[in-house]
Amino acid sequence: MEELRVSVRELVEFTLHGADIRLISGRMQDMLDGTLGHQARQKLLGDGWQAEVPLNLPILVEEEELTLVLGGRMDAFRDATDVPCVEEIKLWQGEHPPEAPIPAHRMQAVCYGHMLCVTRGLPAVDVRVVYVTRRGKVQGEFPERLTAEECRAEFQSVLLPYLRRIRAVRRHTRARNASLAALKFPYANYRPGQREMAVQVYTAIKRKKRLFACMPTGTGKSSATLFPALKALGEGLTGQVYYLTARTTQRQGALDALARLHQQTLHLWALVIDAKDRQCPTHTLCHPDYCERAKGHFLRDTEAIEEMMTADDWSAENVRAVADKYCLCPFEFAMSLCEIADVVICDYNYALDPAVHIRRIFDATRDVTLLIDEAHHLPERFRDMLSGSVDSAGLRKLRTVVGKAAGKKHPLYKAMTDVIRAVDNLLLPEDGSTEGTLPKLPDDFDRVCLSLADAFMDARQEHFPWEDAGGRLGDTLMPLLSFNRARQRDSADYAILWEGRRHPKITAFALDSAGYFQQATQGLSGVTCFSATLHPLPEMRLLLGGAEDDACFAMPSPFPPEHLQIRQVDVNTRYAHRTSACTEIARQITALVTQKPGKYLVFFPSFAFLRMTAERLMLPCQVQEKQMDEAARAAFLDAYRQEGGDALSLCVLGGVFSEGIDLPGRQLDGVVVVGVGLPQVNLYQEVLRAHFERTLGDGFLYAYMLPGMQKVTQAVGRVIRTETDTGVALLLDDRYSYPAYRRLMPEHWRVTR
Repeated sequence: MEELRVSVRELVEFTLHGADIRLISGRMQDMLDGTLGHQARQKLLGDGWQAEVPLNLPILVEEEELTLVLGGRMDAFRDATDVPCVEEIKLWQGEHPPEAPIPAHRMQAVCYGHMLCVTRGLPAVDVRVVYVTRRGKVQGEFPERLTAEECRAEFQSVLLPYLRRIRAVRRHTRARNASLAALKFPYANYRPGQREMAVQVYTAIKRKKRLFACMPTGTGKSSATLFPALKALGEGLTGQVYYLTARTTQRQGALDALARLHQQTLHLWALVIDAKDRQCPTHTLCHPDYCERAKGHFLRDTEAIEEMMTADDWSAENVRAVADKYCLCPFEFAMSLCEIADVVICDYNYALDPAVHIRRIFDATRDVTLLIDEAHHLPERFRDMLSGSVDSAGLRKLRTVVGKAAGKKHPLYKAMTDVIRAVDNLLLPEDGSTEGTLPKLPDDFDRVCLSLADAFMDARQEHFPWEDAGGRLGDTLMPLLSFNRARQRDSADYAILWEGRRHPKITAFALDSAGYFQQATQGLSGVTCFSATLHPLPEMRLLLGGAEDDACFAMPSPFPPEHLQIRQVDVNTRYAHRTSACTEIARQITALVTQKPGKYLVFFPSFAFLRMTAERLMLPCQVQEKQMDEAARAAFLDAYRQEGGDALSLCVLGGVFSEGIDLPGRQLDGVVVVGVGLPQVNLYQEVLRAHFERTLGDGFLYAYMLPGMQKVTQAVGRVIRTETDTGVALLLDDRYSYPAYRRLMPEHWRVTR
């Protein structure tokens, strides 16, 4: 008999979840007050009362051969000889006492009452909902006595809708598993190493381990990872598969692999999650007073979800069509669908970012498999996710807006002033420097930052004209919230940085991304990190917190090495020599495209270097701009996707055109890479270098060389995309001849001079 566990709160909130989409308060003080209120009330209850009493009730669902185990903890329980009493304790912060209990709160108490009646054979039970202050003072108390039959009837009102959903999902699961059992690899033959890779992915899922794989371009990585993951899904080795990408453009490989698998009979709910602002059809405030889709969203979404469950087509277009049909927020609708989807394709953030990960999935279960594409991005992305900052210059601009709109006595104005004053009072070095590190922050610094975050939350409905500050509120607020989260973690994993002497910005900069990744993925049903540039594998496994028993696997390139001619020319591209290098670089580019006309991409370390060279290049070319939307990026690539003709484009290494784009055949004849891709030397990279020097013994390798050569390899990987492609790569830098850099090149490269 299969067993499924569900909490009382989860069961109740499945049905009694409110009507509108509203921003969750998120006040850290509220969370603390709620805990303190519970504890204070429990202490005041006196003799005969017990706190946090566990209670479970098995519910047999015979036709599904399933036992639903309902469980939870009663906030307070009095085991009286006549009629026992269950108390549900909730924090109340309203100005006036509540007139009635919130339905979801009352139903939780009723559910515990029903569970007591069943497990103890009781004829009746007392239930009450009590609202208290953080000190335990009662603000509202709602007692009632219910018979066992009354409890059962109310319990059924939340149980039956939940069981209806469970039955529908399980019907789909049976059909899905049958189709997956018959599913064949989507190609007639495996490419070299592809079968071995599929076995490694399947084994990682079965053993609930991590796998780190280097998969060169053309190895069919999407099929080699998705196919075994789906097989494991069909065998019950995992509950869901999340395919994570660093950029939107990188999803296409997964979508193409799924489309090819769907050419067979396949019952699979595969969902794509886009960013909220990309999906929003109204581009207005996400609040029921401003958006008709937010108002009553949860009253309409159940019927919409049930309609989606009758179809196998969960494409972005179909999800949007159903959301429009029921006047739903597309993003929130997708969030609901992801709970029952088989495969979810989305950005790293939705699974791994501590601020925005899908809590209803990743805080509730570990029965999830992660397939992480382009995993060489993870260390940098984790540092971004885990770091946060307090920008006193930005706060001053926002404070001016509040002062003009509400006056200097407004709580938010005062909270901003406290933080600005705390930053101004920091003891910075008196050596005239404009940036550096601090050994620690004063004891009250974190307190005023937490208070400011809470003040922002309290004022969230006041709609200040933040645009008058010359930027977006989120540009200052989101880093502040991230800073507060960072300060709750181990200080040894962070460095405190300051930038700017007049109005400093204080940053909690994350150093140990490996420890976080290890913790975030611990116990999941397999995690596969793969990339064409996850090389060298031992070093990358170390950077990503892999354990000794986590496997590493390197696939060979499926293409003959002679199809890619890689030539290196000694050019000094170091920062101090870039001005003099531009003329030689322009000459090398001209010689290449003149000797063999065709379509070429040239990659530079920075926009400044790119523009300097463009001024000396006497050839027609297009130049990548810093801000390009999807339409602009597509137009940029049109010259390559059209048949015939020549094309020359100057781009930035590590940007949108150096990875995640596919230009097979004669769409691309070659690339030129200027420099070795080292990150810009700055405060952050130097702090990181010092950290890796202390912890791994080679700071320059981990902070500069590895990320640099990964960008180079990605750029060169644009040339050969299929078995019949041929092309050239020109590497312009003398350091490519150094053994330390040669060691970081893919094994299948054959570099000539």
